[in-house]
Amino acid sequence: MPESTFRELADNAPVLIWRSDPAKLCDWFNKPWLDFTGRTMDQEIGYGWADGVHPDDFERCVAIYTSSFDERQKFSMTYRLRRHDGAWRWLLDNGAPYNRDGAFAGYFGTCIDVTEQREEHDSLIASLAERDALLSEVYHRVKNNLQQIEGLIAIESAALNSDPGREALKALSGRIRAMGAVHHQLMRSGNYSDVCVRDFITDLCSEIARGHGANERGVSLDVQCESSDVNIETAVILGLLVNELVTNAFKHGFPEGRRGGVVVSYASRGPDGTRLEVRDDGVGIGSNRPSKAGAGHSGFRLIEGFVDQLNGQLSINSANGTRIEVKLP
Repeated sequence: MPESTFRELADNAPVLIWRSDPAKLCDWFNKPWLDFTGRTMDQEIGYGWADGVHPDDFERCVAIYTSSFDERQKFSMTYRLRRHDGAWRWLLDNGAPYNRDGAFAGYFGTCIDVTEQREEHDSLIASLAERDALLSEVYHRVKNNLQQIEGLIAIESAALNSDPGREALKALSGRIRAMGAVHHQLMRSGNYSDVCVRDFITDLCSEIARGHGANERGVSLDVQCESSDVNIETAVILGLLVNELVTNAFKHGFPEGRRGGVVVSYASRGPDGTRLEVRDDGVGIGSNRPSKAGAGHSGFRLIEGFVDQLNGQLSINSANGTRIEVKLP
């Protein structure tokens, strides 16, 4: 291509173009570059162009340029360059080595103004940070309110003379604690849309075990959960379901000093989709179990309701203890 044709194309291109020689010194800029900076070719060649780079970006910009040059590697970087009117504009600069007659001849680079995109990005980041701060405050207040409700329930429970009444309030307190575990995990992770199933189920089950004196009774707990995320709406229902299943296992599976273990597993990568299983080697569902699961029992109706909300399938096996499996889509 004749030199005149190249210059015509370059000077009419909608981007800023520069060229450097093998010694890293820029020896040519197209017309859009000179129009942008408002400087002459003589002012820009060599390292003159660097006079227009923002002081906060200068060292990083030069370091990327020189290290890429030494390694003969392409580079892409953003930096602020002073426009002819004194305004700082963000440029996206892409440079690449080129050869002439088979020998390294220097670099060509193109720059485009990305100031508007950069400002939109910064505005989005600020908006997300503000959103997260508000969500953190909301979840913090929800968690505190749930704890206050738990405290009020404990006070009311202590004042009751009825054992069934105290048991009902204790069960209600456990359900509130399950919802609180989800909000606690949200606050701890800083992710206000998704919850790590492994973390919040592990914490919830440990809290249930402590509440039922599992260690003192000789009942072990084994939680086997994959590290996967679910959205907060699903996490709340899943937490309530796990609370009912694990509470029933500790409460009814090991009467009169019986020892054993409870296993909670959650796998999201099985061939049939996600699977939640709670099993124990206790007395099993039957006439000897104080609260057998079956139609007409409020606890079981709750479990069925939570499974339905999750669009799951429930199955129960009472051989050698109790195994309850929930298949989720």
